[in-house]
Amino acid sequence: MLIQISQFNCGTGTAQIVSGSRVALDQWHSVVIGREGAIGWLRLDNDTPVTGHAQGDYNKITFRTPLYVGGSPNAYWLARTAGTNRGFQGCIQTLSINSRVTDMRPWPMGWALSGADVGECSARVCEGVTCANEGTCFASHADGYICLCALGYRGPLCQESFQLVVPYFNASVLSYASALWPRSSRHYLSWMEFEVTFRPTAPDGILLYSQDSASRDFLSISLLGGYLEFSFDCGSGTATIRSEETLTMNEWHQLRVSRTGREGILQVDNQMPTHSLGEGAFTQIRCSGPLYIGGVPEHTNPRTKINAGAALLHHFTGSIQKITLNERSIRLPQDFSEGVNIENSLHPCVDSPCANRGTCRPKQALYECDCPLGYTGKHCLQVTEATETPQFIGRSYLVYNNKDILKRVSGCRTHVLLRFRSSAQDGLLLWRGHTPVRANSDFVSLGLEDGALIFSYNLGSGVAIVMINGTFSDGQWHRVKAIRDGQYGSLTVDHYETSTGRSPGNMRQLNTNSMVYLGGMKEVGLYNHGQYLWGLVGCISQLTLSTDYHLSLVEDAAAGKNINTCRP
Repeated sequence: MLIQISQFNCGTGTAQIVSGSRVALDQWHSVVIGREGAIGWLRLDNDTPVTGHAQGDYNKITFRTPLYVGGSPNAYWLARTAGTNRGFQGCIQTLSINSRVTDMRPWPMGWALSGADVGECSARVCEGVTCANEGTCFASHADGYICLCALGYRGPLCQESFQLVVPYFNASVLSYASALWPRSSRHYLSWMEFEVTFRPTAPDGILLYSQDSASRDFLSISLLGGYLEFSFDCGSGTATIRSEETLTMNEWHQLRVSRTGREGILQVDNQMPTHSLGEGAFTQIRCSGPLYIGGVPEHTNPRTKINAGAALLHHFTGSIQKITLNERSIRLPQDFSEGVNIENSLHPCVDSPCANRGTCRPKQALYECDCPLGYTGKHCLQVTEATETPQFIGRSYLVYNNKDILKRVSGCRTHVLLRFRSSAQDGLLLWRGHTPVRANSDFVSLGLEDGALIFSYNLGSGVAIVMINGTFSDGQWHRVKAIRDGQYGSLTVDHYETSTGRSPGNMRQLNTNSMVYLGGMKEVGLYNHGQYLWGLVGCISQLTLSTDYHLSLVEDAAAGKNINTCRP
């Protein structure tokens, strides 16, 4: 058995304090030592503290060397001051100095500047542990482990499968997810804007992080002491923007972060926006790596090294419900490419409140149901009436896959007659094209932008835009005729003068094998380069193709969502 000894010297004599009980080998112990002036004390485990007094009149200590843990590089001075020439043999799990936890990992992950012959106490913790369903054992403590469970699995050994609906992250089990950027990295070089809906339950944690391993460019959004911080580095110095006020825990918050060149802006809820300017002359950020959400697998994946300027210490604890990047949604959790130890939030959507194959859409603590064709109501329980005048709510659409319809919205000529009314200035009326649309891929669309009516198409060599300015979101009925003959297009609305246009290049045919969408489409902003973010808010009463092919709008639809009957 061993005893615990603490020594200190203020310059005129050494004080030595000996614990009242002995230290047992191969067992964990906690020791607290303290000093105030010439008086010191030591407490081993739950023993009564033992005190001691330094000799002489001095009561201050001046340190001129680094803090050494577990031993010293100079055995002579160790023996002279501590009375032994041997360092500590065993494990040290935590070290706290003046109530501040010291991270003993090597710099820059931790605070250790150098060391020698230091091993890993947890090296054999995972021997004999098998995490199911491709889970991985991780030594979280010197004698403890957690299983890193893949998406859709949970439990101490990842043995339970479940449906992930509304993600909840927990820093204590190293939760995180990653997603691919919605578009290629070149689209975010000079400008990016994030909108995040989240509910924190702890004041520290990573919300979003991404970096470029070659250039070390990075961006991060994190909580630090209850403040939100947005940091980024374009390659010539880190800029950090902090919210003016701390955030309330266990409440929903709306965050908007944008960066244009070296200038960054952060706004949370109704707080005043805060600004900052990056250092140097570089204005672009390359983020070739994935977008990490809720944490970074730095602890569990040594190949992931966080940029030191990001100052990220903790995984996030709480719910992240919505992420929008440059007006494109990252669907949670559908767009997760990987994830670890993510549970479901306590949210109504987890209990599947939408009947008849309806889809639950979280809205902070509340929800909305997206109902399939034929059903409506808060929970998709009401059967919709047969109607030839469907109503759209901005999240609605009808889709057609009949070959007689498709062939009339492709080829060398397109002729559309449409009657609609709208109460919103923006909204997609009609779309056919690749989903998602790629650069110079064929498409044709008709919709409202800021109250104007836009007819646009791409035959493979550039976009044609034919527009008529007017007040077409007045809730009144309007008749539209959109014609494309080869590269040439024309648009007529009511009594307005016809507007014309021509697509660039030499392509003359619309070639696409996708379906036709009316009144909106699935993931509107994702599938049309952000030209339209919402579907129509209003009604459509007529659609005629090729001058004489009249569609029965609901009866001819292969599917639809959130369709109701238009009221007079």
